Amino acid sequence: SMALYRVVLLGDPGVGKTSLASLFAGKQERDLHEQLGEDVYERTLTVDGEDTTLVVVDTWEAEKLDKSWSQESCLQGGSAYVIVYSIADRGSFESASELRIQLRRTHQADHVPIILVGNKADLARCREVSVEEGRACAVVFDCKFIETSATLQHNVAELFEGVVRQLRLRRRDSA
Repeated sequence: SMALYRVVLLGDPGVGKTSLASLFAGKQERDLHEQLGEDVYERTLTVDGEDTTLVVVDTWEAEKLDKSWSQESCLQGGSAYVIVYSIADRGSFESASELRIQLRRTHQADHVPIILVGNKADLARCREVSVEEGRACAVVFDCKFIETSATLQHNVAELFEGVVRQLRLRRRDSA
């Protein structure tokens, strides 16, 4: 039976979650099950010679619906979490830290992989969050860290391959 993992994208509106999700899904006919304010993208990746299916959930309901309900639901049920901010928006970086703290509360004992993503790396001229800061934040919060550019398709494949590797490590640790 093939491993199937649910990966939840979190972050402020406008940081590029949807762009990352649709790049992940590729150009094929996307099976978009829309349910309760989520877009769901499914794809099987071959990483290190082994197939893993990721179900990537792009959460946008917090932008439309009651915030407390949506956060509650978003912060549960993920095998891994990808917290996205824009390197050109310090506010979104602060939100990312806050989300990380909330995740920690929700998953006290779980070793759920969390990846902190500084997206929009192409907007270097408008940068408000340095690479060093992103990396330091990830260290403090025990996350992996990567900068991406959905626009330039830079590091997007690496991001999702990294998620798969983290999930496999955790699976082995807990086995």
